[in-house]
Amino acid sequence: MDVPPALIHGGSAFLEGEVERVDRFDEAVRLHLAVARAGAPDAPAVPARFRATLTLQGTPPPLLPGQRVHAEARLQPLEPAGNPGEKDFTPLRRRRAFAFTGSIKAGRLLVVSEAPAWRQYVDRTQQGLSRAVRAVAPSEDAAALFLTLAAGQRASLDDALEDAFSRSGLAHVLSVSGLHVAALALMTLALLRRMLVRVGVRFRGMDARRVAAPASIPFVWAYVLFTGNQPPAVRSAVMATVVLLGLALWRRADGLNSLAAAAVVLIVWAPSSVADLSLQLSFLAVLSLLLLTPALREALPVPPPDPQEKRRLVRLAEKARETLLETFCASVAVTGASLPLVASAFGRASLAGLVSNIVCLPLCGMLTGFAAGGAALFTVAPVLATPVLWGGAWASEVLLLLTRFFAEVPLATVDLPPFGGVATALFTVGLGTWALGSGRWRLGVLAVPLALVVAWLTPWLMPRPALRITFLSVGQGDAAVISSRGQHALVDGGGVPQGADTGERFVLPFLAHERIGRLALTLLSHPHPDHALGLISTLGKVPTDQLWLPSGTTEGALSRKLIAAAGPAQVKEVEVGSTAFALGEATLEVLGPPPSDQRDLLEGVNDQSVVVLVRHGDVSVLLAGDVEQAGEEALLEHLGPVTVLKAPHHGSRTSSTPPFIERTRPRYVVFCVGRRNRFGFPHPEVEARYRAQGSECFRTDTDGAVTLESDGKDVRLHTFLAREAPPPARPVVPVAHRPYPGG
Repeated sequence: MDVPPALIHGGSAFLEGEVERVDRFDEAVRLHLAVARAGAPDAPAVPARFRATLTLQGTPPPLLPGQRVHAEARLQPLEPAGNPGEKDFTPLRRRRAFAFTGSIKAGRLLVVSEAPAWRQYVDRTQQGLSRAVRAVAPSEDAAALFLTLAAGQRASLDDALEDAFSRSGLAHVLSVSGLHVAALALMTLALLRRMLVRVGVRFRGMDARRVAAPASIPFVWAYVLFTGNQPPAVRSAVMATVVLLGLALWRRADGLNSLAAAAVVLIVWAPSSVADLSLQLSFLAVLSLLLLTPALREALPVPPPDPQEKRRLVRLAEKARETLLETFCASVAVTGASLPLVASAFGRASLAGLVSNIVCLPLCGMLTGFAAGGAALFTVAPVLATPVLWGGAWASEVLLLLTRFFAEVPLATVDLPPFGGVATALFTVGLGTWALGSGRWRLGVLAVPLALVVAWLTPWLMPRPALRITFLSVGQGDAAVISSRGQHALVDGGGVPQGADTGERFVLPFLAHERIGRLALTLLSHPHPDHALGLISTLGKVPTDQLWLPSGTTEGALSRKLIAAAGPAQVKEVEVGSTAFALGEATLEVLGPPPSDQRDLLEGVNDQSVVVLVRHGDVSVLLAGDVEQAGEEALLEHLGPVTVLKAPHHGSRTSSTPPFIERTRPRYVVFCVGRRNRFGFPHPEVEARYRAQGSECFRTDTDGAVTLESDGKDVRLHTFLAREAPPPARPVVPVAHRPYPGG
């Protein structure tokens, strides 16, 4: 990766490079660009070597992989995840030489050379296939699923559908991987062999299978190419190639050798793919099928079918029973082997998959045949492909019904803590000794339940502070989680109008990471999108006992949506003087907004924010919402020195007035702001004002989530992202608080 120094921090740039991938969504087009030359607006373009993910704004020209383009883009460097529990794809993307995300206005992109002819042919075929499938599909979701398997067009799947597949244990169906490539290879081999036998073709006395096996290889690789060269599919294609060549040479291919060959090819072809989670899970699945499945089947007290059985119905019944048992063993093997990796990556595992795979596997195999066969036939004779596409679309619809059913059954998924190094080692040793050992060595399997116990108990055995407040990095908005002695409160949830759902992206993953499944209190400081939208999606999945809103705001559109999402929660309108809320060892006291008869002096919604003081022994934390100058003036009579302050209104110039800072004299200040936000928050003058008073400043844009831990006497703040010079812990000097309402 070679990025010109002038572009290290992003900004406007002129780019020249080759389009590697194009994803089309309903309202946007996203492309991956391999940049060969780049330059800043005030500097000439120079040779470069990096990749960028760019979103096109407006109606772009027709784009295909392989085209060379010139573009004027707005670049943003890749940033790591800023919160515990948040998915972090940045390290993997950096290993693939991606350095930036960004945007391009459609009018600022110029295609300077066309894509290769074969690329154009594949794109035309995929577009025609997409139209043909949608014309016969019973639903848009069925069409999207079928096109995912037939052409690798996964971008058309919505998040809810992907979540259903994950919960049902059928997520592997959505990526063109081992299941699909193996099924295609077997079906192609059987079909070619049958055709050769029918026409009586023999080459120097060779068996038809030895001729059909190598002839199947081009079909396998054509399918992989047509669906986008996804790494798991390439791994499976390599394995299939090794097996088919082994059959052609009249030798029995070994599964472990085939897996090793696939690993070597992938390391050479794309070294960064080794860190790809989907590829890791794919390799684990194959390894478990080769090693664990036979051992599991052997352990079942059910004899295999008797080959000498004369009764046809009994023989068929025994074969059917054996198929079910082998499928069940395979499902258990794959689920068990991947458990530590799945727990660390997703925080949950699907129990429904143990049954759903048995029920759906035959349908998945048939659907793979429809997808690959329909795509192949469409390239030759689109009219003849219509019945196959119709059958595949309806098979997709049936699979969707089964997927949604299994996703909703009780205990479809179970939450899991991340496996640490000790638990992972115990788990691996236990499975390995049982699968590969014999006799007493198999007692090593006892390490598996021990590993689960270690994984479950480790979080509970870790010392927990009496009070913890985490200010989440949710972009340009506020969200804070307060925890004390097993009780939890959520204050605001961030939000971006027409943007990413901050509740789904940041808040819910953090709550899952902290194993918080219920809230005692949820508080909306004021009904603005950057505080309310994330709360709506969060309360749709995590229940709360009470919901607090600013007095007089329950009839607003955002407030009504939030109340609906809170369901049976007790809804309270609060203002200064409202009863304090006890949360574990902490107390939440309401200092604002003023009473309704004084609120007319506050014109803006920001100044009518709910302001909360969290008190824990000698430690006090002021959550000031978005109050500005008028709101701060209304608070002054209730304020005294505080230990930690969540800066009002993200550190805008219209807030944090000198009288407010002088009255609160915070030791620590936290600015909840977005990276490179267009408002320029926190304002340099405001930040300098706090520093001049002696406050130590933290920012969620550069520090990530900021966590406060208190024992009632001392307080410690630490950041999720490393700082150049982490601040040392400082004891809290008790201060004489002025009286607070309810205190």
